[in-house]
Amino acid sequence: MKIVSEGSTITHLGTGGFGSTFKVTGSHEPYALKIIDPGVSDPARVNRELSALQRVKHPGVVPFLDHGDTEWEQRTFTWLSMGFIEGESLAQKLSSNKQYTVSESLRILRDIVSAAAAIWKQDTAHRDLSPANILLRADNSPVIVDLGLARHVDDETLTQLPTPGTPGWMSPEQVGSAPTHGDWRSDQFVIGCIGYLLLTGLAPFSGKTFFERWHAPANDTPTPVRNINHSVPRSAADIIERMMQNRPHRRYLKTSDLLSDLELSIQSLDSVQPAPESTIDFLVNIGQRKNFAEGNGLSVIAPDGIVLDGRAGRRIEEFTAIARSLSARSIVDPVTHYSRSPEPARPAGFTKLPYGKNARLTGFSNQSDRADYCQAVLEEATKYTPNTVIAPYFYANEGEIEWVRESLLCASTFTQIIEHSTNKVTLDVWTGVAIHSTWLSDASAREILLDTLTSQQMNSLYLLVDTSQPSFAPLADIDVIEGFHDVLMVMREAGIPVIVGKRASSGLLLLALGASGWSTGAAGNLMNMSPHPESVENGGGRPIDRVYVPKLLNSVAVDTYALMRKSRPDLVDLSTTEGAELLRQNPSLDKISTEQSILLAQHNLVAQRDQVHALASLPAARRVADMRERIREAVANYGALPPTRLPGDDGGFLKAWASALS
Repeated sequence: MKIVSEGSTITHLGTGGFGSTFKVTGSHEPYALKIIDPGVSDPARVNRELSALQRVKHPGVVPFLDHGDTEWEQRTFTWLSMGFIEGESLAQKLSSNKQYTVSESLRILRDIVSAAAAIWKQDTAHRDLSPANILLRADNSPVIVDLGLARHVDDETLTQLPTPGTPGWMSPEQVGSAPTHGDWRSDQFVIGCIGYLLLTGLAPFSGKTFFERWHAPANDTPTPVRNINHSVPRSAADIIERMMQNRPHRRYLKTSDLLSDLELSIQSLDSVQPAPESTIDFLVNIGQRKNFAEGNGLSVIAPDGIVLDGRAGRRIEEFTAIARSLSARSIVDPVTHYSRSPEPARPAGFTKLPYGKNARLTGFSNQSDRADYCQAVLEEATKYTPNTVIAPYFYANEGEIEWVRESLLCASTFTQIIEHSTNKVTLDVWTGVAIHSTWLSDASAREILLDTLTSQQMNSLYLLVDTSQPSFAPLADIDVIEGFHDVLMVMREAGIPVIVGKRASSGLLLLALGASGWSTGAAGNLMNMSPHPESVENGGGRPIDRVYVPKLLNSVAVDTYALMRKSRPDLVDLSTTEGAELLRQNPSLDKISTEQSILLAQHNLVAQRDQVHALASLPAARRVADMRERIREAVANYGALPPTRLPGDDGGFLKAWASALS
């Protein structure tokens, strides 16, 4: 029998470890022809493939047409013909940045399970399911191909280790210390991995080497689905995580139950209005800096919002007018956390609370005093009609949960005053909380904090955290970062957006982890929360000019930048019009003038704004993957640059960032 009839056109589709596949077209319907290489193939494997294909009849499994043997150059080749599926593999789709909604992802997953169930019904397991072996038609319906590893469950034949399969796309039992061939529950595990990839944009298992990828399913636990993409319903995440249980008996034990749960999850999505894709905002905290109000300073930066210092007085009027002209949100921060500070540090008019070192005060003695204080803050903060006012809040040092509670009480009182005011104004109120970093880094303290934060409803949480890092440096403490992540997850579950206040470039990381806004500024005391007088004696960070380098995700001292630029200008490209103009005027960045200082501040903020907007343009499911890639590139760039000498200029923080995203 001829393999191909005369007049047919043959197109090579690919070559794998056991043979080559071709597309054959002619007067008939196109079909796929697989030629098995007798030099590397196992006859038993070929027979398994033929047997599996012949038994399975399902639109989601590539159809078997015919098979036979042919002689060529005194060698016998087995061939088989299958239906040709027009489309790309799921791996190809995702590598080209194709993005699927949660609903689309669950439907693809359901159809893969349905097709695989037809294989399982024949007492056969595929054993090599992976995104490369799932083809998608134009309507997104999946087709399982390459049944070459399919094994009848009664076949006790052993193969040499490692067991056949695709590294990173195998079950723990297939790659463990005593690997097995696996059964349909192993296929279920891998389909769960495919669902994880569809919903998060990330492969659940990875590694630098072949063997790391191979053993990862047995050694690693993937980050929970909703930690990466909070738009995934809990019901859908639960299905994926059950399918990916380490022990086979903890997975679904009935195909019908798996399909039923997937169908219910899809129906629940269809029955409600889908939530809009979460947005993230870049906010500039300008404090009392006059030069931001001069010329085109803020219009060049074009932030999503401007955070105004309550101590700026009448200058707030200038800033709110500029915000309106830019269609940006104006947010007044009354900085009432300094009410616990020595007199010179307190905002004018907000001196109600007494100061005492490490004071164990509990705030206001009664609701009447609290209301009077909140009324005074509100009147001062709303003189110039901002869009948003942060409610009065107070710094909570280590162990001082009463000050978190007082901040929440003031936010509630603040909101009530506005609601009952005869002068009706459209004003958004954010709940402010300022805490020492131990509230995040210590797990037991964090439980108390979260229990307190979720005790009352709020529109948005403006979160300030005092850390030991230099004021200009990105966050490098993995325990604090993980604490931030935990808070973001819990507040997201409560439906409360979190804006991370004064967070240097680490705000970009926190946006990827689920924050809805990030405020930063050009000066060190505006980039991170200044050390509070209740916790330390002196401020942090030298007042030196710093340059934000997008490819390093960090702001480095001008002296450090000059050395980097001399060594590898391609790695420290400033990428903004303002940065280019600054270097044109002053290539060495020596003795920066006032005008050049403004250019530098504009570059720093524009570059960060551009990175935020690029992140915001991605679906939530892709943001973690995007940050992982940025961090990987930044690590490589730092490795190609000369060592730095000043604290905060090196890339040490990137290790903690990468760990937080792992």
